[in-house]
Amino acid sequence: MFPTCVYVLVAAAIALIAFGIAQVVPGAGIWFVVLTSTAWVAFNIRRGQRLR
Repeated sequence: MFPTCVYVLVAAAIALIAFGIAQVVPGAGIWFVVLTSTAWVAFNIRRGQRLR
């Protein structure tokens, strides 16, 4: 498991990048958030299963 600060930094990075994308292409930011947050959760679940 990562330290809490890593999760906070990843969430902040996802939000900032999504905001930037949404400024260029309206509506595309939410798709970025959905895809990257799903990938981040899947990565952490898989990583957690490997560590046990």
